[in-house]
Amino acid sequence: MTSSQHICRICGAFGDHPIFTGREMMFGTREEFAYFKCTECGCLQIAEIPDDLGRYYPPNYNAHNIKISCSHNKLKAFLLKQRFRNAIFDKGYKVNKILSYFVTMVVPKIEGVLPVTKVLKICHLKNFSARILDVGCGNWSIWLQRLKLMGFVNLTGIDPFISSSLEKCGIRILKQSIAQTEGQFDLITFHHSLEHIINQQEFLTHAQRLLAPDGVILIRIPTVSSYAWEKYGVNWIEMDPPRHLYLHSKESINLLGQQAGLELFETLHDSYEFEFYGSEQYLQDIPLVADSSYWKDKNSSIFSKQEIAAFKMLAEEVNRKGVAGRAAFFFRAQTHK
Repeated sequence: MTSSQHICRICGAFGDHPIFTGREMMFGTREEFAYFKCTECGCLQIAEIPDDLGRYYPPNYNAHNIKISCSHNKLKAFLLKQRFRNAIFDKGYKVNKILSYFVTMVVPKIEGVLPVTKVLKICHLKNFSARILDVGCGNWSIWLQRLKLMGFVNLTGIDPFISSSLEKCGIRILKQSIAQTEGQFDLITFHHSLEHIINQQEFLTHAQRLLAPDGVILIRIPTVSSYAWEKYGVNWIEMDPPRHLYLHSKESINLLGQQAGLELFETLHDSYEFEFYGSEQYLQDIPLVADSSYWKDKNSSIFSKQEIAAFKMLAEEVNRKGVAGRAAFFFRAQTHK
């Protein structure tokens, strides 16, 4: 670690911020990139944004390579919708009790960690007609697909970098930026997309503009306010140079929200074993997409079942203690008394 003078793009602090050199390890090019960590707000950010960022998102990049499926049992979907109606909106208790004899509600989770019903209750949505926008979703949004199966009907995703717009399964995915988006939304989500955005304040201000009264913005990002960053440093898998331009601290994401006219009202931590086995692989110089990667092949002999179980337990612990490397931040428009 060295230090050099830079201006923080989040809080504006100019100074001798510590420098960290990370490597591109998702695809294993091992190209090096300098990041600096602001001494004031704690945000870790890339020192020089590459002019050719697009080349670090090849066709096999995961977010642009999602398989789309709309298949589901219509009767089961109807019954589950009635049960989710109770779980999310606290309506139809008697009906839900009857339905419980016929169908078991498997609560979908976000990447196997956060229960979707818990997230939606925090957002205080009123009914299945809530207008929901997913920003930076790639060619398809698994998040919106889950919401569709739960019963939501007004679902839109946007991403300016996909090949074309599409409408499938009752979900619209539009090839456009947030600056080009109009209308009002009750819930706007950023599922690990904000860290890829260059102009953070401008981008989040556009999102605030699109909020309906009492609307919520949910931002899920990696955070350096974490045990994993302290333990792994530049081998932390969530650093992901150069695609992750910003690795916010809890202080810097709160500040960014304030700059965009938002207030933070809830935080959930949602790391899972990926954060630990991925970082351990990088320590061993094993790229994420390597044939020997546990992420690519769960039958890989890199880690034993006992080690994976230990990573899961560690993820649960850091989530419980509030020091996880992934967190979900809930914002609403600032209230002025």
